[in-house]
Amino acid sequence: MSKKIIALALAFAFAFSFTAKAVTVEELQAQIQQLLALIQTLQSQQGQGGMYCFNTDLKYGMTSNDVKNLQIVLGVTPTSGYFGPKTLAAVKAYQASKGIVATGYVGPLTRTALNSQYCVPPTTTTTVAPESTTTTTTVAPSYGTLSVVSYPVSNPQPTWYGANTYEVVAGQYKATGSDITVKKVAVKITGDAAKAFPWQAFTTISVWDGTTKLAELPVTQANAIENTFAQVYTFNISGFNWVIPNGQQKVLTVKITTVANPPTAVTDNGFWKFELLTDVVYTDTAGVTYSTASGSAIALDNVTLKSSQQATLTVTSATDNPLAGNVIGSTSATTKVDVLKFNIKAENVNTTLTSGTIKVTVDGSIVKDEYVTSLELWDGSTLVAAAAPTGWSGHVGTSTWSNFSLPISAGTTKTLTVKAVLAQLPTTYTGGSTGYLYISTGPTLTGIDANSNVVSNSTTVTGNYMYPFLVAPTFAYVSKSVSVRGTNSTTNPQDIGDTAITFSVTANGGDIYIPAKSNASVTPGLYETLTGGTSTTTTSTTWTCNSPAVEDTSLGTTKSLWRIPSGSTANCTFSTLVTNTGGTAGYFRVALGGVKWYTSPSATSTLFINQTWGLTNINTGDFYLGN
Repeated sequence: MSKKIIALALAFAFAFSFTAKAVTVEELQAQIQQLLALIQTLQSQQGQGGMYCFNTDLKYGMTSNDVKNLQIVLGVTPTSGYFGPKTLAAVKAYQASKGIVATGYVGPLTRTALNSQYCVPPTTTTTVAPESTTTTTTVAPSYGTLSVVSYPVSNPQPTWYGANTYEVVAGQYKATGSDITVKKVAVKITGDAAKAFPWQAFTTISVWDGTTKLAELPVTQANAIENTFAQVYTFNISGFNWVIPNGQQKVLTVKITTVANPPTAVTDNGFWKFELLTDVVYTDTAGVTYSTASGSAIALDNVTLKSSQQATLTVTSATDNPLAGNVIGSTSATTKVDVLKFNIKAENVNTTLTSGTIKVTVDGSIVKDEYVTSLELWDGSTLVAAAAPTGWSGHVGTSTWSNFSLPISAGTTKTLTVKAVLAQLPTTYTGGSTGYLYISTGPTLTGIDANSNVVSNSTTVTGNYMYPFLVAPTFAYVSKSVSVRGTNSTTNPQDIGDTAITFSVTANGGDIYIPAKSNASVTPGLYETLTGGTSTTTTSTTWTCNSPAVEDTSLGTTKSLWRIPSGSTANCTFSTLVTNTGGTAGYFRVALGGVKWYTSPSATSTLFINQTWGLTNINTGDFYLGN
């Protein structure tokens, strides 16, 4: 097919062209190049001769000849012309191989890569005949027009900062009737308040075809055409020959670079407006020069220019922020306790943190102010800063960290840990359910960004309550199971939930005792809470612990206790049967509501700690019951 096209082109050209005089070698070479251009155009239009040119964006769900050519070059079969899942996968793989974000959308970047690889004319060997009087071939010229419509830029920004380059506007140009060569475009810049000149705010304007820079113009007074003094100026960008083949479309993007340190007149100039005008100088193959494209000017309004971009610091709780729980102190040494884990993210500009403040609150009766000797800031295993809480008021102390250096790159997040250092506790200390400490005002961190702005986080986080003991258990979720069945397969097919939750109990600092059975003084050592249901919903719970926990009957069989030996961990399981017959259908959840424990065998309820904290993740999750 390629040879037939070339032959037809040559026959057509020779049949309709002649000259009566001898030509020079240079004229002959020029005419040969015109023939080659004609052949290339015919080949690209037919998709033959190794040339597959992509001049329009392609996306999932489209059907066209361009999609068929895309399937050919990417090896997708069958080549149906329909952009389906196989074509989408092939495009993503191609984008990944070229370092392009693998969206599956064939836009300007992907088309540029495809065209550089496949829109290439076949290698042709040209032999120039000696100067002679033989007739030569010429290609008939044609007249053309150029139209333009708006095209979205990749990352529009309403606020600009010094020493940055921004995509402003983009136009999609289409050639009709002839190949079109664009030689000049015009960009108009308008300042809202008429207080500053464009050359005070911007350094260059450039125009781009994808990743290829076509031309660049310095924004100077000499290059500006004044429309309105100190407000409206037009800049002509020329010195390039951008070819758009007949019947095809190409996108031209305008970019502007801001000055490093815009003066106050610029930053106080209100909004800036930019327009890609239809004042375009272009020529067709007939050699006619035009000065206007059909369409409308493409504008970007309401851009604010600031002297320098400032980093934004955001603080959030880390996913592994310590839950409320028991911490084990010491009567012979200080103790470090994780009291807060948080994320801090720097956006826009690199930042170095240099100082910060944080507040801790204690109950003041069991855990006294002086028991918290320091609050430490850690980056992984590295101590960043430490300071003792001071200025205690209402049992709230403030630690001020200073003189440290903690860099955070723009767009990245660090997870930091706050540790409380507990003093050596008195030998008479026992702790209790009302003795606590917690981070009451999360850290405010201050630093300097790469543009020399002083920045700090505007959001803070708080920690959970920590209860210091010398002997205490710690609890952790292990597993759950939920089985739904019915009291009647026809009328009540799913009104019963048979649940079980397993959690671990670790004895720290000494043996831990949990009541195993009810008696006159103490109820069983744990109880559940039920979310969902009505007054007609009932529950029935049993529980047990496995080895190394042992059942202690020293108080009698009706007052038995589960004993978890010091330093060991036992798993305990409580099984709850939820019956919703006659109740309201909906979602239910069973959770460990509380655990009663003590540090020695006892049947006296007042001695037991009724712990309800640190158990929030020990639950079944939601399950559905009918009625």
